[in-house]
Amino acid sequence: MLTLALGTLVITLQDPIIKARMGDYPVSETIVIRSAVALPIFLVLLHRLGGWRVIFEGNTRQAIVRALLFMVAYTTYFLAFPAMPLATVVALYFTAPLFVVLLSRPYLGERQSASRWIAVLIGFAGALVVAQPGTGGIGWAALLPIAAAALYAFGQLMARRYGEGTSATVLSFHQNSVYLIGALLFSFVAAPFAAAPGATGSMAFLMRAWEMPDTTDLILLGLCGPIAVAGTILLTKAYREAPPGAVTPIEYMALIWDVIWGVAIFGEIPNGATILGAALIIASGVFAVTRGAAVARAAT
Repeated sequence: MLTLALGTLVITLQDPIIKARMGDYPVSETIVIRSAVALPIFLVLLHRLGGWRVIFEGNTRQAIVRALLFMVAYTTYFLAFPAMPLATVVALYFTAPLFVVLLSRPYLGERQSASRWIAVLIGFAGALVVAQPGTGGIGWAALLPIAAAALYAFGQLMARRYGEGTSATVLSFHQNSVYLIGALLFSFVAAPFAAAPGATGSMAFLMRAWEMPDTTDLILLGLCGPIAVAGTILLTKAYREAPPGAVTPIEYMALIWDVIWGVAIFGEIPNGATILGAALIIASGVFAVTRGAAVARAAT
């Protein structure tokens, strides 16, 4: 729990950096810079673990599949930044614990009680309150962080199922490598379809042409590398070594940090719908995962 709490603080530090620079560089370029800076750090860590051969420990194929899921998840998460405030993005993203409940039955074979299914329904009702579809709210853009949450939840369940025998550093190295290669490949494929100069919004953030960052921007985007290394290892370690239901509620601390970054840096004050919806999502998510842990302890 302490590992995950620290991981949420560290990993959210990259959110205000990427949001602040989303109008100048495409998401693929930010991911490439972040991953390129992180790569030598991972190589040093792997060397300390015993050399490059450790990357083949455990189920390498599943680790790469998990990394691909996370690449799509985080790209989708970042694409939500132009469409809504940080607090709203994170509130919707924290439907992830509800997806843990939904997916744990078919994927891990865990049976769910009626109370947990009710909690899931309440949580998704909270997501609807935040999105306000059909009322001039953020509408369909809400699907971006929700899709990211679903992919992230499945990836963390994969860490629980296949991560035994594989260190958190190795799993995180695979993540970083897939991010780097995937973002580079996407940038080459998307280059002929680059967004027009001055375009804004999520699609422009995805398709914008690469620009050479100035020194300040390069340093800021480069800082996302060590932030990602530390945050990813901490999160992966927590999910690999503990039942997801026991630690997932701690991730809600990230909402507090991103609200602070949003208010302090961008002047984004959460509105009433975001606060109410976030409260429903958090309450239902905490109940869903802690209820399962309590039932398991009682059965034992």
